[in-house]
This record gives sequence, structure tokens and C-alpha cells, in this order.
Amino acid sequence: AGSTITATVTFVNQGTSTAGDVTGTVLISGPGGTLTTAVYTIGTLAPGATSTQTISFVVPGSGPVSATSTVTTTTPESNTANNSGTDTMTVNASADLTVVKTASTPNGTGAGATMSFAIVVSNAGPSAAANVTVTDVVPAGLNVLSASGNGLTVSVSGNSITGTTASLASGATATLTIVVSLSNATSATLGYTNTASITSTTPDPTPTNNTSTATVTV
Repeated sequence: AGSTITATVTFVNQGTSTAGDVTGTVLISGPGGTLTTAVYTIGTLAPGATSTQTISFVVPGSGPVSATSTVTTTTPESNTANNSGTDTMTVNASADLTVVKTASTPNGTGAGATMSFAIVVSNAGPSAAANVTVTDVVPAGLNVLSASGNGLTVSVSGNSITGTTASLASGATATLTIVVSLSNATSATLGYTNTASITSTTPDPTPTNNTSTATVTV
């Protein structure tokens, strides 16, 4: 899904006479309707001769994709049953997930204060992402007060927070919000680094944007 592929179509004259005014048509369609179409003016085609044409298209986020080829001629034919044919292609799903984590008050926060982390998950597609899991382990020194999700089912186990959804559509976003209180038992300034990550059972073409880190200073 998301890649550009080129399909090859061959039109053949299986008759014993030259075919005149030959025209070939190719229609590429997917679940959402027509992806592209092309018309080829071939002209004359001698007995046994072939005309090979190509058509390129972007693979949609889901399948199947069908390619229907049709040929016509002004020359009378004894058999028109083979003037059209369809090939069907499966689509390998691909979902580019991104996670961005931000802190509500990243710097100069005093011990005992309350703050939040917002973790935004986006799917740039082209396919829906299946079995999406967002994981965030809050570091020691930050006490988890609550966690909630918009588009995610959230579970909390100690300082480990998980947000899940069975499917995240292409172009959709979901948010995980974590509220913490800050502690600092020393007189020194401490920095807490917190990283969120995301996984899915759908292949991701760009896994380098599947983690995001925010740092707070106490």
C-alpha cells in the first residue's frame, strides 16, 4: 500500500485477418472506486501480432485492486468472449504511525506540583493500523495521578501506562494524557526524561518516528 506500481497489458490478435481500428482500455479500481484508467489507440494489428501497454497507479490502503482490460476493433470478429479480462491483486497494508509527546510545564516546575504529558498518535496511512499500542513508563520521581485516552483504551500498572485501540484509521489521531505530581528529595535540580513509544501489527514504512521524548526539570 502507498507504493506506485506499473501494470503491463498485452493485446493480441488471435485471428486470421488484420484487425483495424483497434482500441485497448484498462481500468484500475479498488474498494473506493476507480483509481485510474487509460485508453490506447493501437490502430491495425496483424494476425498473431501483439501490442504491449503499461499503466501506473498508486496502491490504495486496502484491497483488492482489479485491473480490467478491454479491446475493440471495427473488423468483424468470430469470438468476442475473450475481448475483456480482469486480474485481481491483493494489497499489503502499510501504516505510517507517528507519536509526539509534550509536557505541559517542562521547565522550572517546583517539587510537589502537578503537570501532564500529552501523547498524540497519528496515522499517516495509507492503510488503517491494526492493534495499536502506546506505551509510556513514567520515571521514578514522577508520581502518576491519572491517565486517560481519547480514542484509546487506557490501563495503568504502577508507573507503566498503556493505551490501545484495535484499529486507527488512515488520517486519524488518538491522544493519551498522563497527569503526574513531581517530587524532589534533594536540593539539586533534577531532570526527568520520559519516552513514549507506539507499535502496531500493521507494517510501518517509517519506524523512526515511533518514539517521542519529553523532559521536565524539578
